Amino acid sequence: MEEPAMNLKITTELKDFLLELGYPFNSISGLLDSSVMDKYLNAKWIKNSHVFEMLDKEANDKQLLKCSDVGNFYQFVPPYFAALSSKNGLQAISRLAAYQQLIGPIEMGTFEEGEKLRIHIKYLDKYRKFSRFSLLVDQISLVSLIRAGTNKCVIPVSIGSKYEYGSRINKYLGIEAQNSLDNYLVFRKYDLEQSFVTKNDVMWNFMEPGLEKYIKELNINPPISAVVQNTLFKLIAGGNFQVKDVANKLGISSRTLQRWLQNEGTTFKKQLSIVQKILAQNLLQDRTLNTVEVSFLVGFNSVSSFYKAFKKWTGVTVKEYRLQAILKTNSINAGI
Repeated sequence: MEEPAMNLKITTELKDFLLELGYPFNSISGLLDSSVMDKYLNAKWIKNSHVFEMLDKEANDKQLLKCSDVGNFYQFVPPYFAALSSKNGLQAISRLAAYQQLIGPIEMGTFEEGEKLRIHIKYLDKYRKFSRFSLLVDQISLVSLIRAGTNKCVIPVSIGSKYEYGSRINKYLGIEAQNSLDNYLVFRKYDLEQSFVTKNDVMWNFMEPGLEKYIKELNINPPISAVVQNTLFKLIAGGNFQVKDVANKLGISSRTLQRWLQNEGTTFKKQLSIVQKILAQNLLQDRTLNTVEVSFLVGFNSVSSFYKAFKKWTGVTVKEYRLQAILKTNSINAGI
């Protein structure tokens, strides 16, 4: 008999929060339907598209920023609560990546780039894949998480996606977001290594068994291709990213990994190319990196091989791509 009362309490709190944001409640009452409440309470994925379509249409950037403030929602979302209990940002991002699947069908790929950490968000469902609201909230929530944990105004190195961020969002971020074919968020590792004032080992020790239990009960099995991509993000920087390396990381044999990928209609080589393409497109927009450095970071021993692969992936040369990125950035900065 306790659960209905708890449901009602959280429903009321969510409604009050959304009303505070200024949402026209008569047009978005669907936000409190069972699927959304499942997201916050029962840790099930949202399987309908109207929520994201509605938010993309109705929510302005002020509301988007409020929805990205972890102080407004971490009580409802255990993975963020667990992340804030971490010792620092590196551990927080690791925990969030591990338990993000309790929030939705999301995979977070992290890539160590020297003194920086690059984060890529991949949606495994068709509903969020094309949602500006969903991606920007997920990206900005990570910035908010690090700021809340450290109690410092940490400014990311760079952030980008195919969506417009708006002046209000850029002001919050402290940098100009970039227009990109794919999404990325980059932090300095120094900032992520700063101790969290919100660290709480007692709370984490209390929550961890429950989070593990929820994941096991949900029996979530993301596509093996998504798991392979996520693993490759972590391994490429170290230079050991062959099929045997990924299989070892996942605790299975190379043959099993290849068979599972085949069952999804793909191959390890295709998944490697996807990750290398994503990284290459992101890294080439960093003007501090030359092409030799980028080719090495994405796992190529030969620059000429990288040139050929990039032209095959995108249809343009590395030089043309970098020029296009510069022109887009200049146009955005000029307000064109």
